[in-house]
Amino acid sequence: MHEYYRKNAPKLKKSMIALLRPVAPEVELHTGKEFAAVSEEIWRHYEKNMLAVFPYIGGDTVSGTKNLTGAYCFVSMGEVLKRYGVGMEEIGRLMTLAYERKMGRMPGFVGSLLRKACKSPGLLNRVFMKKDAKNAANAAKNPGSFETKTVIPPEKGYDFSYHNLVCPLSEFAKAHGYGAYMPYLCNLDYVMFGSLGVPLFREHTCFEDGDYCDFKIRLGAKPLDAWPPVFAQGKGYK
Repeated sequence: MHEYYRKNAPKLKKSMIALLRPVAPEVELHTGKEFAAVSEEIWRHYEKNMLAVFPYIGGDTVSGTKNLTGAYCFVSMGEVLKRYGVGMEEIGRLMTLAYERKMGRMPGFVGSLLRKACKSPGLLNRVFMKKDAKNAANAAKNPGSFETKTVIPPEKGYDFSYHNLVCPLSEFAKAHGYGAYMPYLCNLDYVMFGSLGVPLFREHTCFEDGDYCDFKIRLGAKPLDAWPPVFAQGKGYK
Protein backbone atom coordinates (compact mmCIF):
# COMPACT_ATOMS: atom_id res chain seq x y z
CA MET A 1 0.00 0.00 0.00
CA HIS A 2 1.33 3.40 -0.97
CA GLU A 3 2.06 5.61 2.02
CA TYR A 4 -0.47 8.18 0.82
CA TYR A 5 -3.33 5.69 1.12
CA ARG A 6 -2.04 4.30 4.39
CA LYS A 7 -1.88 7.77 5.92
CA ASN A 8 -5.31 8.77 4.66
CA ALA A 9 -7.14 5.52 5.37
CA PRO A 10 -9.25 6.94 8.26
CA LYS A 11 -10.37 9.90 6.14
CA LEU A 12 -11.11 7.63 3.18
CA LYS A 13 -13.19 5.33 5.37
CA LYS A 14 -15.24 8.28 6.57
CA SER A 15 -15.74 9.44 2.98
CA MET A 16 -16.76 5.94 1.88
CA ILE A 17 -19.44 5.67 4.54
CA ALA A 18 -20.78 9.12 3.65
CA LEU A 19 -20.92 8.15 -0.02
CA LEU A 20 -22.81 4.90 0.61
CA ARG A 21 -25.07 6.01 3.45
CA PRO A 22 -27.72 7.44 1.08
CA VAL A 23 -28.59 3.84 0.10
CA ALA A 24 -28.38 2.45 3.64
CA PRO A 25 -32.07 1.36 3.61
CA GLU A 26 -31.59 -0.58 0.38
CA VAL A 27 -28.34 -2.16 1.60
CA GLU A 28 -30.03 -3.26 4.81
CA LEU A 29 -32.96 -4.72 2.87
CA HIS A 30 -30.68 -6.75 0.62
CA THR A 31 -28.40 -8.04 3.37
CA GLY A 32 -30.71 -8.33 6.36
CA LYS A 33 -28.06 -6.53 8.42
CA GLU A 34 -27.67 -3.03 9.81
CA PHE A 35 -25.81 -0.62 7.58
CA ALA A 36 -23.04 -0.17 10.17
CA ALA A 37 -22.19 -3.88 10.00
CA VAL A 38 -22.31 -4.05 6.20
CA SER A 39 -20.25 -0.88 5.83
CA GLU A 40 -17.52 -2.56 7.90
CA GLU A 41 -17.55 -5.49 5.47
CA ILE A 42 -17.32 -3.08 2.58
CA TRP A 43 -14.45 -1.21 4.21
CA ARG A 44 -12.50 -4.43 4.82
CA HIS A 45 -12.90 -5.35 1.16
CA TYR A 46 -11.94 -1.83 0.07
CA GLU A 47 -8.87 -1.67 2.30
CA LYS A 48 -7.58 -5.07 1.16
CA ASN A 49 -8.49 -5.01 -2.52
CA MET A 50 -8.43 -1.32 -3.41
CA LEU A 51 -6.22 0.75 -1.11
CA ALA A 52 -3.56 -1.93 -0.96
CA VAL A 53 -3.05 -1.86 -4.73
CA PHE A 54 -4.20 1.57 -5.92
CA PRO A 55 -1.62 3.40 -8.03
CA TYR A 56 -0.42 6.71 -6.65
CA ILE A 57 -1.63 9.38 -9.09
CA GLY A 58 -0.78 12.57 -7.24
CA GLY A 59 -2.66 12.42 -3.95
CA ASP A 60 -4.38 15.55 -2.67
CA THR A 61 -2.75 17.74 -5.30
CA VAL A 62 -5.01 16.36 -8.07
CA SER A 63 -8.78 16.01 -8.22
CA GLY A 64 -8.46 12.67 -10.01
CA THR A 65 -7.44 10.94 -6.79
CA LYS A 66 -10.91 11.49 -5.36
CA ASN A 67 -12.40 10.14 -8.58
CA LEU A 68 -10.41 6.93 -8.17
CA THR A 69 -10.91 6.41 -4.45
CA GLY A 70 -14.59 7.39 -4.56
CA ALA A 71 -15.53 5.29 -7.58
CA TYR A 72 -14.08 2.13 -6.13
CA CYS A 73 -16.10 2.52 -2.93
CA PHE A 74 -19.04 1.59 -5.16
CA VAL A 75 -17.14 -1.39 -6.52
CA SER A 76 -16.39 -2.69 -3.04
CA MET A 77 -20.05 -2.22 -2.14
CA GLY A 78 -20.95 -4.30 -5.17
CA GLU A 79 -18.47 -7.04 -4.37
CA VAL A 80 -19.88 -7.35 -0.85
CA LEU A 81 -23.50 -7.26 -2.03
CA LYS A 82 -22.74 -10.11 -4.43
CA ARG A 83 -22.12 -12.27 -1.35
CA TYR A 84 -25.77 -11.71 -0.47
CA GLY A 85 -27.02 -12.69 -3.90
CA VAL A 86 -27.45 -9.18 -5.34
CA GLY A 87 -27.03 -9.02 -9.14
CA MET A 88 -25.01 -6.54 -11.18
CA GLU A 89 -27.98 -4.58 -12.49
CA GLU A 90 -29.30 -3.92 -8.98
CA ILE A 91 -25.80 -3.01 -7.82
CA GLY A 92 -25.61 -0.52 -10.70
CA ARG A 93 -28.99 0.90 -9.71
CA LEU A 94 -27.80 1.40 -6.12
CA MET A 95 -24.63 3.10 -7.34
CA THR A 96 -26.75 5.48 -9.41
CA LEU A 97 -29.25 6.04 -6.61
CA ALA A 98 -26.53 6.76 -4.04
CA TYR A 99 -24.94 9.36 -6.29
CA GLU A 100 -28.29 10.93 -7.18
CA ARG A 101 -29.10 11.34 -3.50
CA LYS A 102 -25.63 12.74 -2.81
CA MET A 103 -25.95 15.29 -5.61
CA GLY A 104 -29.44 16.15 -4.37
CA ARG A 105 -27.87 17.37 -1.13
CA MET A 106 -25.57 19.84 -2.88
CA PRO A 107 -25.94 23.33 -1.38
CA GLY A 108 -28.14 25.47 -3.61
CA PHE A 109 -25.60 28.24 -4.15
CA VAL A 110 -22.96 25.70 -5.28
CA GLY A 111 -25.34 24.17 -7.79
CA SER A 112 -26.31 27.60 -9.06
CA LEU A 113 -22.69 28.59 -9.67
CA LEU A 114 -21.91 25.32 -11.45
CA ARG A 115 -25.01 25.56 -13.64
CA LYS A 116 -24.06 29.10 -14.63
CA ALA A 117 -20.50 28.06 -15.46
CA CYS A 118 -21.68 25.14 -17.60
CA LYS A 119 -23.74 27.51 -19.73
CA SER A 120 -20.63 29.47 -20.72
CA PRO A 121 -18.52 27.52 -23.27
CA GLY A 122 -15.83 30.20 -23.20
CA LEU A 123 -15.44 29.89 -19.44
CA LEU A 124 -15.43 26.09 -19.64
CA ASN A 125 -12.69 26.19 -22.29
CA ARG A 126 -10.48 28.36 -20.09
CA VAL A 127 -11.07 26.25 -16.99
CA PHE A 128 -10.50 22.94 -18.73
CA MET A 129 -7.41 24.08 -20.64
CA LYS A 130 -5.86 24.92 -17.28
CA LYS A 131 -6.92 21.49 -16.09
CA ASP A 132 -5.28 19.92 -19.17
CA ALA A 133 -1.96 21.58 -18.34
CA LYS A 134 -2.14 20.60 -14.69
CA ASN A 135 -2.98 17.01 -15.56
CA ALA A 136 -0.13 16.82 -18.08
CA ALA A 137 2.36 18.09 -15.51
CA ASN A 138 1.09 15.63 -12.94
CA ALA A 139 1.16 12.70 -15.40
CA ALA A 140 4.80 13.47 -16.19
CA LYS A 141 5.58 12.85 -12.51
CA ASN A 142 2.99 10.12 -11.89
CA PRO A 143 2.48 7.99 -15.03
CA GLY A 144 -1.00 6.53 -15.36
CA SER A 145 -2.69 9.62 -13.93
CA PHE A 146 -5.60 11.32 -15.65
CA GLU A 147 -4.72 13.11 -18.88
CA THR A 148 -7.25 15.35 -20.63
CA LYS A 149 -7.62 17.45 -23.77
CA THR A 150 -10.10 20.25 -24.34
CA VAL A 151 -11.39 20.11 -27.92
CA ILE A 152 -11.36 23.55 -29.59
CA PRO A 153 -13.42 24.12 -31.60
CA PRO A 154 -15.82 21.64 -30.01
CA GLU A 155 -16.99 18.59 -31.90
CA LYS A 156 -19.64 19.28 -34.52
CA GLY A 157 -23.10 19.79 -33.06
CA TYR A 158 -21.87 20.55 -29.54
CA ASP A 159 -21.08 23.70 -27.59
CA PHE A 160 -18.25 22.27 -25.50
CA SER A 161 -16.25 19.06 -25.53
CA TYR A 162 -13.22 17.54 -23.86
CA HIS A 163 -11.61 14.12 -23.77
CA ASN A 164 -10.15 11.98 -21.03
CA LEU A 165 -7.11 10.47 -22.74
CA VAL A 166 -6.01 8.33 -19.79
CA CYS A 167 -8.43 7.04 -17.15
CA PRO A 168 -6.99 5.36 -14.02
CA LEU A 169 -10.46 3.97 -13.20
CA SER A 170 -10.51 2.09 -16.48
CA GLU A 171 -6.93 0.86 -16.17
CA PHE A 172 -7.54 -0.38 -12.62
CA ALA A 173 -10.69 -2.22 -13.74
CA LYS A 174 -8.80 -3.94 -16.55
CA ALA A 175 -5.92 -4.93 -14.29
CA HIS A 176 -8.05 -6.26 -11.42
CA GLY A 177 -11.13 -7.72 -13.08
CA TYR A 178 -13.73 -5.07 -12.31
CA GLY A 179 -14.80 -4.45 -15.89
CA ALA A 180 -18.48 -5.18 -15.22
CA TYR A 181 -18.64 -2.05 -13.07
CA MET A 182 -17.16 0.39 -15.57
CA PRO A 183 -20.32 1.14 -17.61
CA TYR A 184 -22.14 1.96 -14.36
CA LEU A 185 -19.26 4.11 -13.09
CA CYS A 186 -19.25 6.03 -16.38
CA ASN A 187 -23.01 6.42 -16.04
CA LEU A 188 -22.46 8.44 -12.86
CA ASP A 189 -21.23 11.33 -15.02
CA TYR A 190 -24.79 11.60 -16.33
CA VAL A 191 -26.03 11.80 -12.74
CA MET A 192 -23.62 14.63 -11.95
CA PHE A 193 -24.29 16.68 -15.09
CA GLY A 194 -28.01 15.91 -15.05
CA SER A 195 -28.35 17.16 -11.49
CA LEU A 196 -27.14 20.52 -12.80
CA GLY A 197 -29.50 20.43 -15.77
CA VAL A 198 -26.54 20.11 -18.14
CA PRO A 199 -27.07 17.93 -21.24
CA LEU A 200 -24.06 15.60 -21.44
CA PHE A 201 -23.48 13.18 -24.32
CA ARG A 202 -20.76 10.51 -24.64
CA GLU A 203 -19.99 8.15 -27.51
CA HIS A 204 -16.54 6.86 -26.49
CA THR A 205 -15.09 5.40 -23.29
CA CYS A 206 -11.50 4.46 -22.50
CA PHE A 207 -12.64 1.11 -21.17
CA GLU A 208 -14.86 -0.01 -24.03
CA ASP A 209 -13.26 1.71 -27.01
CA GLY A 210 -9.67 2.00 -25.80
CA ASP A 211 -9.16 5.50 -27.16
CA TYR A 212 -10.70 8.19 -24.96
CA CYS A 213 -13.76 9.20 -22.95
CA ASP A 214 -15.61 12.11 -24.50
CA PHE A 215 -17.64 14.66 -22.57
CA LYS A 216 -19.82 16.76 -24.86
CA ILE A 217 -22.36 19.43 -23.91
CA ARG A 218 -25.16 20.56 -26.20
CA LEU A 219 -26.82 23.61 -24.69
CA GLY A 220 -30.60 23.68 -24.96
CA ALA A 221 -30.91 19.90 -25.24
CA LYS A 222 -32.75 17.78 -22.70
CA PRO A 223 -30.38 15.96 -20.31
CA LEU A 224 -30.44 12.20 -20.64
CA ASP A 225 -31.99 10.29 -17.76
CA ALA A 226 -29.36 8.38 -15.79
CA TRP A 227 -31.63 5.38 -15.15
CA PRO A 228 -32.08 3.06 -16.91
CA PRO A 229 -28.36 3.60 -17.49
CA VAL A 230 -27.57 5.61 -20.58
CA PHE A 231 -25.61 2.75 -22.15
CA ALA A 232 -28.77 0.60 -22.04
CA GLN A 233 -31.15 3.16 -23.54
CA GLY A 234 -30.39 2.32 -27.17
CA LYS A 235 -29.55 5.90 -28.15
CA GLY A 236 -25.90 5.27 -28.99
CA TYR A 237 -24.52 7.00 -25.90
CA LYS A 238 -22.33 5.49 -23.17
